[in-house]
Amino acid sequence: MRPANGNRRNARLIRGVFLIVALVGIGMIAGGIASIIHKESGLKARATITACHRTVSMHSTYQCDGSWVEGGSLVSGKGHVVLGSVDDAEPSDIGKTIAVRVSGDHAYTPSLRVPIILLVLGGLLGLGSLVLAIAAGRQPARDPIPTILSGAPTSSVTAEENE
Repeated sequence: MRPANGNRRNARLIRGVFLIVALVGIGMIAGGIASIIHKESGLKARATITACHRTVSMHSTYQCDGSWVEGGSLVSGKGHVVLGSVDDAEPSDIGKTIAVRVSGDHAYTPSLRVPIILLVLGGLLGLGSLVLAIAAGRQPARDPIPTILSGAPTSSVTAEENE
């Protein structure tokens, strides 16, 4: 059997790993909240998507560009056209005018898909890891060798003993 000190060290290591994973989950939650705030702040505008091109990554994603008017109407002379990227737009949006929120030379569609995914995954990861970290610290380490091989008496009853 292992000494009790080794079991405590393993329990601490397991708890540490679970707590680090929980911190990652909390970071995902913070990212989801920040993304929602970012998408919901800024000026409302209507952007016309002019082009989309595939970005190099593991997944098939697109970066779309568009134009919108900022600062008022073009006719009154106070507005001006801004060219920039439109996050979460798709190639099917090319030529369409869509509702966006504008911040500098970036526009954001009202899609909350990514923030919701971050919130849900971060919540599950964070809460699950915290529960497992607490459970790992409370439960004693189990003997990896089955009882029958360790030589300890077993509670099996034979047919002869029953009679």
